[in-house]
Amino acid sequence: MKSPYAEYEPLPIEKLKTPYREILIRAVANVLASPIGKQTFAQIVDGLPLSDVAWDSFSNCLCSLHPLLVEHKELCPGVAEEAQKLCSSFDTSTLLMSSKLLHDYESAPLGSPSFSTRLIELVARAIHQIASWLYTQDTSRHKDDALGRWRPSEERKRLYPATFPTTLFCHPWYIDYDQYPEGIADSVGYWAEGRILGGVVLFDRRNPESVKDAAPDAIYVHADRREVIYRICRILDSQTQELAEFLLSDTTLPQHCPLPILPSEANRQRVDPEQAIKKTGIYRDPWERRLRPLAAGDRRLKDVIDLFNYLSKEDYREAKQRAYKERGKRQEREWELGAQREGVDVLEYQQPRSHG
Repeated sequence: MKSPYAEYEPLPIEKLKTPYREILIRAVANVLASPIGKQTFAQIVDGLPLSDVAWDSFSNCLCSLHPLLVEHKELCPGVAEEAQKLCSSFDTSTLLMSSKLLHDYESAPLGSPSFSTRLIELVARAIHQIASWLYTQDTSRHKDDALGRWRPSEERKRLYPATFPTTLFCHPWYIDYDQYPEGIADSVGYWAEGRILGGVVLFDRRNPESVKDAAPDAIYVHADRREVIYRICRILDSQTQELAEFLLSDTTLPQHCPLPILPSEANRQRVDPEQAIKKTGIYRDPWERRLRPLAAGDRRLKDVIDLFNYLSKEDYREAKQRAYKERGKRQEREWELGAQREGVDVLEYQQPRSHG
């Protein structure tokens, strides 16, 4: 499994031909100038998410005892201005992208579905990279104050994301920073994507020549908000068009900003994030999301039928069956590997151990 762009030489955006270069740079500028863009990047400069943003996380990354949830209701003085200054000084044309992705983008006819999809992918990658860069500027106002130094009790540490205490800017499904090209800064990039665009932006990487229902121009988002579907959702053609029109606007501040684009009941093509990306084919880069440990649990196995995240009772039952099947295979594989390590057969390995 690989990204169609991962093995190609990276090139700066400035290598694009006219008008594709100008269109992309303007599209990124439109996102940076949006209200949600400004607020999100300002929080990175501040060093901590705002209280309402932390509360808005679907996964409850912070336990209710963290003082941030009560005390960090506003940005620190001067942060918004500093964030604006940093973003304005950043040269978008120097961002590096896969040469294959740039080629696919400038080979697509303007206004075509392929053009819109590649433009949106490039914008998502640009927002991710700029957020990661902002994080590395080490501007946090909270490194030495009570909020920055606060730590949970020993028994509550397990409730916090893997990125804590280094950063609280994380999307709970995208925290495998040990395998990210830019490490923990990429976790911040995924968080920023989720806040600004409505979710981490993913694509159908299946081969249309061998997979009948593959849709290379389809766009998916993986959100992390309360009262928003937690599963990976394909955005509607109308949502893609609305986003493309916003990105293509040649006014500095487009009158209508569709960001963030959040999935709803209308987004009926959904994918279980618990499934391996190799199996679903829906991802952006192959390193972005490992399978969760079996001990982490599985939302598909809840006793209560979930008609918010699933389309129907039957849809939920099918997801539950997938969970049992997938987890069963993984458990068997873990037993096999454990038995191999200890030089015993699987049945012996499964027996209760004496620790005396």
